[in-house]
Amino acid sequence: MKLIHTSDWHVGRTLYGEDLAAAHRQFFSFLTQLVREEKVQAVMVSGDVFDRAIPSLESLEIVSGALAELTELTAVILTPGNHDSAERLGFLAPYVRGNLHLRTSLADISSPVEISAEGETLRIWGIPYLNPDMVRTSLYDGSLPAGNPEPTVDNPDEDSLPRLPRSHEAVVAAAMRRVGKAQRRLPPVDRNMVMAHAFAVGGTASDSERDITVGTVQSVPLQVFERYGETDPESASDLPAPDYLALGHLHVPQKLHTEQSVGRYSGSPITFSFSECHTPKSLVLLDTAAPDLDPQLVPTPVFRPVGRIKDSFENLLASPRYEEFTRYWLEITVNDPQRPAHLVTKLKRRFPKALAILHETSLASLKEQHRSLRVNRYRPAALAKDFFKQARAGKELTESENQLVEEIYEQVREES
Repeated sequence: MKLIHTSDWHVGRTLYGEDLAAAHRQFFSFLTQLVREEKVQAVMVSGDVFDRAIPSLESLEIVSGALAELTELTAVILTPGNHDSAERLGFLAPYVRGNLHLRTSLADISSPVEISAEGETLRIWGIPYLNPDMVRTSLYDGSLPAGNPEPTVDNPDEDSLPRLPRSHEAVVAAAMRRVGKAQRRLPPVDRNMVMAHAFAVGGTASDSERDITVGTVQSVPLQVFERYGETDPESASDLPAPDYLALGHLHVPQKLHTEQSVGRYSGSPITFSFSECHTPKSLVLLDTAAPDLDPQLVPTPVFRPVGRIKDSFENLLASPRYEEFTRYWLEITVNDPQRPAHLVTKLKRRFPKALAILHETSLASLKEQHRSLRVNRYRPAALAKDFFKQARAGKELTESENQLVEEIYEQVREES
């Protein structure tokens, strides 16, 4: 059978204020068509379906419509990420057909989804995003990571329940121990897969992921997934490692550096930051008939190209090599020593879709700014005049402009 692994849809997100709703609709149309053409048996969505815990009505409409179409064709297993609200994600259930399997709570960790087709049975375990501060007491099971022989008690002077260490590794390990315990009670199947939303050790981040640091450890060793929560090799699990790890959170598609399992970050299907502009967006297509599942990255459609360009102001305005970028969503960096006059106006005229226009300050200019701060730190009016001089490429203020700065400064000083 064939399966799709995707994650980090972030429906409702914008790119520097640009609405991405049309890009999301294009992606869902592509995904539905791919499911139909490849006869996919299940779609695994590893978190961050929405960009906000309280999504807009339009975001809800986009996702519920996409899920309604997908679940007419295949099973969809969906877990929340750090951007989602697990409770609100559960509200989707009544609006789509029975092929939707939500795994949003701690109780769901021990309840796998089984997919059977063509004489093969697949078991998929869904782990929602686990915030250590929210679940370290509920997930405490008497087991602790190596090097933590005693449970954590936040306030020894008061009655306090024992809890796991304040780290992602500890809570994900506890969740995987639940998976291992539940698996021992069930009859064997052909393959086991694990979905999770976490920052695995060795993963490469981009600028568009939200920091999930809680406590001292934000990343999770891959051995936690492969050994069902046992990080000490001497107490490794007797269960075979999961066949596939379908992870979400990182927006750049990448292979996991696992020892036994096959696994990937699918990456986001849409570009959400300029740091991702050189990374093709994709989803993962799996084939259970292949010994190693043969993960294939399938490129997702590009609604509008996203790019970064950097050059002198003159070259950016006149060089023909930048003609193709006139239709891009752009981050433009101008590297002239002094800030050119009418910088934004002229660049926007040539690149109407530019979203960020920066002037790269030279080392000499930075030194001049630092000198001005030292000299004028107790002279606010003089500091303001110096700022305008630098912002206007060295052009001094006129007498009337200087007088205006003085008047505004005096007015502010009197009112403060």
